[in-house]
Amino acid sequence: MNLEKYISTLLYHQDCVVVPEFGAFIAQKSNAGYRSETSVFTPPSKQIAFNPSLIKNDGLLIQELAQTEGISFDKAKEKLENSVQFWKSHLNVNPTLVLPELGTFTKDENGLLNFTPSGENFLLDSFGLESIRVRYILPSERQSSSTIWWKAAAVIPILLGGFLYFGKPQPVTDFVNQQWSGFVTPLVNPNLKAATAVASPIESIETKAETFKSEAAVIHDYQVISGAFRKAEEADNQVSKLRSKGFENVKMTQKKGNFYFVAFETFPTKEEALEYRNTIKEEFPETWVLSLKE
Repeated sequence: MNLEKYISTLLYHQDCVVVPEFGAFIAQKSNAGYRSETSVFTPPSKQIAFNPSLIKNDGLLIQELAQTEGISFDKAKEKLENSVQFWKSHLNVNPTLVLPELGTFTKDENGLLNFTPSGENFLLDSFGLESIRVRYILPSERQSSSTIWWKAAAVIPILLGGFLYFGKPQPVTDFVNQQWSGFVTPLVNPNLKAATAVASPIESIETKAETFKSEAAVIHDYQVISGAFRKAEEADNQVSKLRSKGFENVKMTQKKGNFYFVAFETFPTKEEALEYRNTIKEEFPETWVLSLKE
């Protein structure tokens, strides 16, 4: 299985993709830049680094495998574990591991992994943009008399129009600014009274805040996840589908990266969450427990 392909796809939408029991690929964003020594402008980018200490499974990569290949969560987990085992075995007998689109791993004398990114830009907003080398065209030191004349001629109609537009002399700068903006402010009679707005019932902001607070209070740190969805509409559909089956407490608990998480239930302890998952595992084998603490 080409696991790096799924990691690469997720990195376009996520800032962190964890490969369980191996490490995490971390996206680092940088703004557009300019290198004066080479006269090159570089577009905004999102490059990746590797953190071998983040190995806790958060379910995202397995969910991507399951949804893309149309297999169960447990089957996707098994395939991921096999790929990770292959990577580790390869590094035990070879000095390097090359993952296309991601980068190259090398092992030093102490057995520590070093990662060199491929240079792929994972920022969707910059897709297709390349670095540009600029050439400067220096302006002439002196402007010809004809150039000066045309600049003056361009301003004269605007100044003249300002005095013709108003019945009496007005601040010319106001009119010029309006002409350049492409919009002339209409004259308004200061004696006209503003129309009285039609009264309508407005729900109290405080009431909304209290309602949101009471709903958010029931979301605990250990969540039995039904699935993670790229679109909010898909998450809403999953909530409606499960509620129609009798799961009244199912809800969309949070958005992580570009994924919306839908949970059957949330619990204050991991033991309670695991116990609940075991009761529905036979009907919903793709569920997993997401911890917001670990």
